[in-house]
Amino acid sequence: MLNKRSIVAWVMALLVAFLASCGSPTPPPTYSDAQLQKIELSASGIQALRDRMDELESLIQQGEWVNVRTFIHGPLGDLRSKTTYLTQSLLLPKDKTPVLDAAKEIFEDLEDIDVAAAEGDKKQALSEYKEAVADFDTFLALVPKNS
Repeated sequence: MLNKRSIVAWVMALLVAFLASCGSPTPPPTYSDAQLQKIELSASGIQALRDRMDELESLIQQGEWVNVRTFIHGPLGDLRSKTTYLTQSLLLPKDKTPVLDAAKEIFEDLEDIDVAAAEGDKKQALSEYKEAVADFDTFLALVPKNS
């Protein structure tokens, strides 16, 4: 037979468990000002590469295929490491996936421009260039900013 103490102990344990489950949820993690500054610094390097995309368009328009490929592998060659650092080291888990997906789209577009340049296909290279610029802008829009 159960005594009063064991019944009271069980009731208290259930009450504590119930109250703990009714507690307010922990707020989702947010960025500190220092983290946002690091993100903005990293994003500024990526923005600088985005700002140079007009040079790539000019090379495509002129049909300078060797220079197009050199530009993709040269100045834009740092893009992958810069975006990887930003997404893997600075962003919160909830923000990583969409930003990483946008970065992958940029890389695919640049690879397609490279293939079009190797084939001398100006129309395809320009089409892929426009997609790359749009994906670049999407990437930069997804990066958290200090409000």
